[in-house]
Amino acid sequence: MKSFKILVTGPFNSGKTTLVKTLCELSMTTERPLTREEERRKKSSTTVGMDFGVVDLGDGYYVRLFGTPGQRRFSFIWHILAKSMNGYILMVDSSDESSILEAQEILNEFRTFYPKTPFIIAANKQDIEGALPPEDLKFAMSLGDEVTIVPSIAKDHESAWVVLRTLLEAIIEKAQI
Repeated sequence: MKSFKILVTGPFNSGKTTLVKTLCELSMTTERPLTREEERRKKSSTTVGMDFGVVDLGDGYYVRLFGTPGQRRFSFIWHILAKSMNGYILMVDSSDESSILEAQEILNEFRTFYPKTPFIIAANKQDIEGALPPEDLKFAMSLGDEVTIVPSIAKDHESAWVVLRTLLEAIIEKAQI
């Protein structure tokens, strides 16, 4: 049996829990009701510990997905969950300017602590009017061409699979070098 450990991280309300739930037949989450009024305007609950799910790829291969909390006050959990990861997905709400700015800060932190770890960025919520397409998101986050950004709708199964498959391909490619 071969398994991959993938971290799903990103800002509050970027779609991390939704991606894990969409990809996994069985998943668990540590969501709790929000207490801050400004956050409750966006959604009613948030992850406070982690999301977890397993994806069976067949032939004895599995992906273990670990979703992080999005609020900065839970950032200590990011590094606990990142231990021994094979790669990470940075989810960004591409329709929300504050999410894009926060994602840039999170990416800088992860690239500092995990510089050789393969990653991709999921430009999530592409179904929302005004969402930045990947090319514009790359420009807004001041990223070079070496960073892969995948358009995403986390609640859509096919779209979620494209995100996961793209990261798995990057992990396998790096392992072969």
